[in-house]
Amino acid sequence: MSLKQILLNLCYRLAASPRYREIKKGVYEILEDETSHRKHLFDSFMIFLVLSTVMILVLEIKHQLPPFVYLYENIAVVIFIIEWLGRLWVSSDAHVSIIEEQQRYELEEIEPSLWMLIRPAVQQKIRFVLSPMSIIDLLAILPSYRPLRILRFFLLFRLFKIFRYTQSINFLMRVFVEKRFEFFTLLVLFAFMVFFAATVIFIFEGGGENPHVNNFFDAIYWAVVTITTVGFGDITPHTLEGRFVTIFLIVGGLGIISFVTSIITTSMTEKLNEVKAHHMMQEAGKLKQFLLVCGYSRMSEVLAETLTQEGHKFLILDTDESKIAKALKKRYLAMQADATDIALLRELQVGKKIKKAVVATEDDAINASIILSLKSIDPDIELFTRANERKNKSKLYLAGAKEVIFPYESASIAAIEYLGKPVAFDAIDNILLERHNPVIEEIEVVGGMKICGEKLSRIGIKKYHLKVMGVIRGRENRKFYFHPKADQFTLQEQDILLVIGDFEDIAAFKLRLFKG
Repeated sequence: MSLKQILLNLCYRLAASPRYREIKKGVYEILEDETSHRKHLFDSFMIFLVLSTVMILVLEIKHQLPPFVYLYENIAVVIFIIEWLGRLWVSSDAHVSIIEEQQRYELEEIEPSLWMLIRPAVQQKIRFVLSPMSIIDLLAILPSYRPLRILRFFLLFRLFKIFRYTQSINFLMRVFVEKRFEFFTLLVLFAFMVFFAATVIFIFEGGGENPHVNNFFDAIYWAVVTITTVGFGDITPHTLEGRFVTIFLIVGGLGIISFVTSIITTSMTEKLNEVKAHHMMQEAGKLKQFLLVCGYSRMSEVLAETLTQEGHKFLILDTDESKIAKALKKRYLAMQADATDIALLRELQVGKKIKKAVVATEDDAINASIILSLKSIDPDIELFTRANERKNKSKLYLAGAKEVIFPYESASIAAIEYLGKPVAFDAIDNILLERHNPVIEEIEVVGGMKICGEKLSRIGIKKYHLKVMGVIRGRENRKFYFHPKADQFTLQEQDILLVIGDFEDIAAFKLRLFKG
């Protein structure tokens, strides 16, 4: 069997191995997945490792350190090497690339050589090796090789590794990359002004008029110190022409500094919003399951207060910066984002972590668009929305909403009921909002409970002084039986009992059911 056949067999075995995929996914989660809690722990550990080894390398310049410190550093370097190899491994799927190349050549009826098969995979790995952060990782390992003392200069690159583990700094550093054209333009202007001023000062004062300007580098040094408005005073112009150039440099330097400050300030402000959004994504990634609230309206505000009181986790999305600021002020998990953004919804793991969502913006067209976006990712997601106009209720149901609330209609019905029967309304309102005992509770009949197949009269509910208000049958049709006859109604799996009674009695009854 040729080497190419051995390689292809290995690639196909790796592609068919669930264990290999699971291990690689786990390594990727630790090294690259920003939403993973394990990555945050790993990053914290690596930051400590980097700082501690840098401290060792600094201290040993003036002090004799004990042997165990050097052992610790060697272990740290081994960890750095393993980390780099791990990142190289997860940077691409070499076996998938080789298989795709083989299949492509088969379709073209070409017999590829070994190099033709592995070339794309090798190129992907080389691209990773030559990436800036990969080079920094490699240079960070070199200072540990003590026979070459000059390599200690690369100690600085070990500090740059921290950028990999601190996303906030990483985000802000991208400002210089994204604004490179503006910075390059200012750099060219800065270089021109420095060279022009240095040339002038050297012409007029480099011939002996100024004892401190002995060569062109002294002139460059003076120009840089002056244009940056530092002004050490070690070199000062002695001629009228030199003083005139100094005035020109100081004014020009202030202008350049103003431009640089303006660019950095505006860019940093934009990036800070991205940092906040990224932080919220990380916080949401730590949650196992949560409710998505799209639109921070007055209705959402009341809902958020209730959810917080009951201990439910939720994330608020809204495009209005002022509304998000208001939500953040109340310490809610909120993010300024477009809830119709499919990529964002996928990143939030709709369908996996988000099983239910409330769509409550003040625009029915936007509500429908959000519903369609959520349904396109997970057709089974439960969606609850508000209708701002009565005529749009049916459209929102067609879009995929499970329940549509028309708040003005609900408020009118409540007002009419209150005016007609104020005492009864207050009593029911207190019960529903659980302000006082008794309370209403839902109890789902799940598989394995002994009450499955039993009559209501035989489940022992009277012993706990509870009353059955009704039973909801089935999750799909959700047929409601109001106050069914206890000796005739038989409970089935997935039935939901609506019971009323004291909180302690309900808790005791539920405990009995789940204990069997």
